[in-house]
Amino acid sequence: MTKKKSKKILFITFDLSGYYDCILDELKMQYTDVDFYNLADYKNVPYVNLNQRLKSFYYKKVKKLKLKNFYKYNPIIQEIANKKYDLTLIVRPDLFFDSQLKVLRKNSTTLLAYYHDSINNISRKKDVIHFFDKVYSYEKIDVKNYNLNFIPNFIYIKKNDKKKNFTKPSFFTIISKDYRFNSLLKVASYLKNKNYDYKFLVHSNKKQPVNDIIDFIQERKNNDQVLEYINQHSIIVDIHKFNIQDGLTFRVFESIFLEKKLITSNSDIKNYNFYNPNNIFIIEDFDAIDIPETFISSPYEKIPNKIYHKYHYSYWLKTILGTF
Repeated sequence: MTKKKSKKILFITFDLSGYYDCILDELKMQYTDVDFYNLADYKNVPYVNLNQRLKSFYYKKVKKLKLKNFYKYNPIIQEIANKKYDLTLIVRPDLFFDSQLKVLRKNSTTLLAYYHDSINNISRKKDVIHFFDKVYSYEKIDVKNYNLNFIPNFIYIKKNDKKKNFTKPSFFTIISKDYRFNSLLKVASYLKNKNYDYKFLVHSNKKQPVNDIIDFIQERKNNDQVLEYINQHSIIVDIHKFNIQDGLTFRVFESIFLEKKLITSNSDIKNYNFYNPNNIFIIEDFDAIDIPETFISSPYEKIPNKIYHKYHYSYWLKTILGTF
């Protein structure tokens, strides 16, 4: 067993699904002292007086910040205020106020960030870059425009014991109810007209009217639950946030690990070294969907191990940490 490095690490993420559990586990395997906070675990703190409400209105309208985030996450800052870290890695640093990031900067010898949303999607990300020694991003245009360091998302799955053979094709995806919904309906209509089996889940916090071609859910699914669904289907469908960000979603990396074919709206996937048209079909136009039967029926072609390894979570972390 490799000896752990005697370093003090702070890892902060915003993770509703469990994508970063593997990163935390890997950090704990490599370093003797790891502190961890998941911002998704913190609840809003009610405003206690009119002054706080007025300040909230000011921050929202003038500074485009949510004061509730300051109060929500400030317990973390208070906990680490008197600690020193050799390295701090933050996913979604935009959720902190500048004053909080200054504390994190002061208390960290090396301060790193990872953006798995585009600056086009969350504009505050560009405002906090200067706090960090390095910022990594999965969005190529942001890397170019803001001098960031490119790294895609990663294979987060450690094992899968439920691999099964399929006698006929079936399709699965899960998305939030947003502007992509109509595009998903077009894919569902196409598959239904072709008499293919599919399961499309759309998460909405509000109750939605019954739809005969997709299923609405109100309860968010974690990764284990999503993988249960994926294991019951042979092909994964990926509708990315087109016109907002083109970084590869985790659906892509699920397809790589599980060796399942992928249908995606993200044409930039052609520029990655694992791209194989036998395994990946790109929807160029939702109004003219035409998925060849040969794509659906032909077997998956395994990615070479040398390429596969470069998208594994351990390689992702090694790249970000460097020689640390």
